[in-house]
Amino acid sequence: MIEKGVFPGALNMAIDSLMAEWSANMNSVLFRFYGWKRPTVSLGRFQKEDGINVPDWIDVVRRPSGGRALLHHREITYCLAVPKKINFGKLSVLEFHRLVHSLIRDALVEAGLHAELSSERRGNTALCFDAPSRYEIVINGVKVVGSAQFRTAESIVEHGSIVLKQDIDLLKTIFGEDVPPLKGILDLYDVDVKALEERILAQFEKVFGTSRKIQLDSSMLKEARERSPLYKVRRR
Repeated sequence: MIEKGVFPGALNMAIDSLMAEWSANMNSVLFRFYGWKRPTVSLGRFQKEDGINVPDWIDVVRRPSGGRALLHHREITYCLAVPKKINFGKLSVLEFHRLVHSLIRDALVEAGLHAELSSERRGNTALCFDAPSRYEIVINGVKVVGSAQFRTAESIVEHGSIVLKQDIDLLKTIFGEDVPPLKGILDLYDVDVKALEERILAQFEKVFGTSRKIQLDSSMLKEARERSPLYKVRRR
């Protein structure tokens, strides 16, 4: 497990990107939770910016993964990197996605939340959370976890957001007035966030083995800072 840190958005995306390389080089599964220095909108790798109006005080980045836009604000953010050399590295995109979300779902259920995996459906706006896709996590039909995946020649990386609180007014500013009545976990339940993170990590350790803490040292952060401009979105 890479120790948790709070970083600017582009640096977070650079670290997630590099986790694919670090995981392959170490031949080890890597996992991290992380935070955002400022509220940040992340766009999917190939997503157009049409219909998205981001205030100047919010950062905008482009993910190395696909999918639609997310507002990273009040959430638990995670990233998992798995080398393709191990058995789990042979899973298809959808199988790996189902595995990751099943483990998070199980942690939520352990914490007393009525979470389940969704059936296949997809929203039609630029906002990732307007509707769940197959195997995404919902509570009372409302999507509370969204993730995206990218692959290199040697690794699979899935990163995503477990929403704690939704800011509907801010989402409407960014994505327009058609934003549905979304909820985060803390909008629905009284949950100890730290304990929830520990439950999620424990679920991943059941499958991928006991983690050891890896600190982002100066050389790793230097490499990430050099790569971070690739993920910054120029403001119009």
